[in-house]
Amino acid sequence: MKKIILAAAAFMMLISADKGNAAAESSGYEYTIIDGEVTVVGYKGEPEYIEIPEYIEGCPVIEVRDNAFYNCHSLKAAVLPDTVLKIGHHSFYACYELESIRLPAELEEIGMGCFCGCVALKEIELPETIDIIPDSCFRACTSLSEIRLPQGTEIIEKFAFAGCTELCSAEFGDSLLSVGERAFYMCGKLSSAVLPKTCYDIGEQSFGYDCDGNKMTVKTDMTIVGERESAAEQYAEENGLGFAEFHETADAFAEVSDADKSEKAPEWVSWLGMVIFGLLTVIVVIISFNEDRRKKLK
Repeated sequence: MKKIILAAAAFMMLISADKGNAAAESSGYEYTIIDGEVTVVGYKGEPEYIEIPEYIEGCPVIEVRDNAFYNCHSLKAAVLPDTVLKIGHHSFYACYELESIRLPAELEEIGMGCFCGCVALKEIELPETIDIIPDSCFRACTSLSEIRLPQGTEIIEKFAFAGCTELCSAEFGDSLLSVGERAFYMCGKLSSAVLPKTCYDIGEQSFGYDCDGNKMTVKTDMTIVGERESAAEQYAEENGLGFAEFHETADAFAEVSDADKSEKAPEWVSWLGMVIFGLLTVIVVIISFNEDRRKKLK
C-alpha cells in the first residue's frame, strides 16, 4: 500500500513539474541562459502587460537585452523584477502605448534610446542606483510631465529628454556633473532649471531652446538657477536666458513647478507626440546642416 501511495505521489510531482515547465515555455518570453543567468531577449506575440519573473528555469533574470521590446505597439504596462541590473539600448523604443513601467530597485544601467518615442509614458520613477541618463533615453516622450533624477545621477547625455513637450518640471540631484548637448531641447514648458554647484559642463542648446519649423528659437523667458560664477550662470549669460542665484529663489521655483505639474495635459498630447517623434530627428539634422553650412560660409 505504501509503495502505491509513494508511486502516486511521485507521479503527481512529475505532473506538477511538467506543468511548471509548460507554464515557463508558454509565458511568451524569449531568453538565453548563460552561466546560470537569464537575459530576456524578446517576447512572442503582442502583449499589453508584461511582468517579467525574477527566475526562469531556476536562474535569476539579470538583463533585458537590446531591442527586446522594440516597436512593441501593443504594450501598455511593464513590471521588471529587482533581479534585473541592466536594460539594453532601445529596449522599449517606440512603444507608443506604454503608459507605465516599474524599474528594478537595484538597476545599474539603462541603454541609449531605451524609452525613446514612448509618447504615452506619463511618469517614471528612476532608482537611486542610476548614475547616467544616456543619449536619447526619454527623447520624444511627449506625455512625460515631470522627472526627478536620483541624487547620485552624474551625467545627462545628449538629447536625453529632447522633444518632451509636456515636461514642466525637472529635478536634479546634488551630484550632477554634466548635461549633454540639447538634452532638454524642445521642452517648451520647462520654464526653469535649478542646477547644483557640482555641474561644471552644460552642452550647447541643452536648455532654453525650441524649434519652429526648421528654425531654432531661444526661450528668453526661461530661467537658469544656480550659484554665482558657476557654469549655470555662464550658460545663462551666453544663451540670453535669465539667471537667478540659487539660495534666493530655489524654493520659489519649486512652488512654480508644483503648480505647473497640477495642470492636466490635453488629450491630443499623445497624438501630437507621435508626430513630434517622427519629425524630431529630421529637424535636428536640418538644423545641424544649416549650422555647418553657415560656419563654412564664414
